[in-house]
Amino acid sequence: MQKGIALLLLAFPTIGCVCWLLYGFRGEALNPGAAPLCIGSAGLALGQFQRPRGITTFPDGSFVVVDRAARVQTFSADGKPQRLWRMREAAFGNPKGLCALPDGNLLVCDTHYGRVLVMSPEGEILKQWGKPGLGPGEFTFPLSAAADAKRGVAYIVEYGYQNHRVQKFSLDGKFLKMWGTFGSEPGQFQRPSGVALDPDGNVYVADAANHRIQKFNSEGAFLSAFGQMGQAPGQLRYPYDIACGPDRLLYAVEYDNHRVSVFDCDGHFLRTVGGCGSGPGEFAFPWSLTVDARGRLLVSDTGNNRVQIFFDGGKDLKNCNGAKHDGDPRNLQSSIANRQSSMGLPL
Repeated sequence: MQKGIALLLLAFPTIGCVCWLLYGFRGEALNPGAAPLCIGSAGLALGQFQRPRGITTFPDGSFVVVDRAARVQTFSADGKPQRLWRMREAAFGNPKGLCALPDGNLLVCDTHYGRVLVMSPEGEILKQWGKPGLGPGEFTFPLSAAADAKRGVAYIVEYGYQNHRVQKFSLDGKFLKMWGTFGSEPGQFQRPSGVALDPDGNVYVADAANHRIQKFNSEGAFLSAFGQMGQAPGQLRYPYDIACGPDRLLYAVEYDNHRVSVFDCDGHFLRTVGGCGSGPGEFAFPWSLTVDARGRLLVSDTGNNRVQIFFDGGKDLKNCNGAKHDGDPRNLQSSIANRQSSMGLPL
């Protein structure tokens, strides 16, 4: 199952944590409920990744991933790579997030260019929303998008300068409204990084640097907030993205806790998925996630250069193999060393 395994040392100065990671886990058809499907490895070929970031799914279960090399790849529902294309402009940086639109196109947050692009699955730019700026309908660093097909609207979260906020657009790109300022009070944000919608049209924002999730109605009225900084169950550390599944549960990916925390729509904590590591079911600085129509949880496992697909929302993660530890990245080295020894790799 494991091919081309190499030992690499990667440093992540943004968080100040160093993990030892094993690369080389490629997609295999593992039994649903027994272990996640691991797709990809480090590289530039079709089906490989350079630190995958944004991820989204289409109704048929196929999915799209953008990575740090400004490459966008499409995959079939069973994880087979289908197409790879590059953003036309990437000298200033790469997109961070994207979402599927009801018409089959993509809404891509072209983060470092201060714009959002409507693109075909083949990479053709069809339309541009916004331009760099601080005003309504303009962007500094747009990070994530979510589309509401039923109500014909989309929401974009952004950060930078004064623009720690949510903007609402019609699906044809017309600016409708915005809310949020920089801060830590209800309705304020510090690096809002992810956005999701529930079936009632409520808006959930992953307020990353405030280590919480905020809930609003569709017009931006604050409803509630949950989460606080920490590693205990129900606490959060840099939630970078959030998704709402067909089970009406919320899945928040935590960049610095190397896990996914699951809540109900009222903010009650239910369970976690994952922990720091490189084995199946473990994460290293995961960036983004989505839940498809079948309830499969897909996670951009950024530090491990792969995507993991969890069947049944990760409920059966306990059956995954691989070394286990308490999720603290400081304790990862001994876990990886044990796995290396069992594989006959040099320490």
